[in-house]
Amino acid sequence: MAFIAAAAPFMAMAGAGIQAVSSITSGIASSNAANYQAQIARNNKVIADQNAVYAEQSGIAAAENQSRKGAARVAKIKTAQAAQGVDINTGSAVDVQVGQRMTDQLDTENVLNNAELRAYGYRVQGENFESEAKLDEMKGEQAKTAGYLGAAGSLLSNASSISGKWGGSGSWGGGSTPAEDLASGIAPV
Repeated sequence: MAFIAAAAPFMAMAGAGIQAVSSITSGIASSNAANYQAQIARNNKVIADQNAVYAEQSGIAAAENQSRKGAARVAKIKTAQAAQGVDINTGSAVDVQVGQRMTDQLDTENVLNNAELRAYGYRVQGENFESEAKLDEMKGEQAKTAGYLGAAGSLLSNASSISGKWGGSGSWGGGSTPAEDLASGIAPV
């Protein structure tokens, strides 16, 4: 029985050590999870940046296509005017052609502008992913730090508790060590 009583402080210290290791392990696991999320966010940023480039490229191609369609419409108007015997280089015939060119130019610019807006949206999304990655990395660092602080707090708390139970008056407080008490058969109170 005296052995069990003498071993109690050592068992409490072992428990404190296990609790500290658990706190550190938990902090490292949380840090790894946060870093994983940060990498996913960075990958998403790369994809968003690529989508912005694709939106610009497809917008340019669509605008060129729209411009060609506009030129074809103006050519049709000229052909129809000429077929009816209208002088296509004067008066209202020119006004109709100019009006159509302006409408076609506006359509082309709208197509290009919409593509630029989509590209801008992807770039903003990419920046948001980058910010998310940085936040996740900070969470990871804080989780790791919290694990170490939790371990230190656990060790200090348990050391204080053990000291209070076993270090007052009696067996360990009087100058003898646990090993000396165990050898003499004195159980801590």
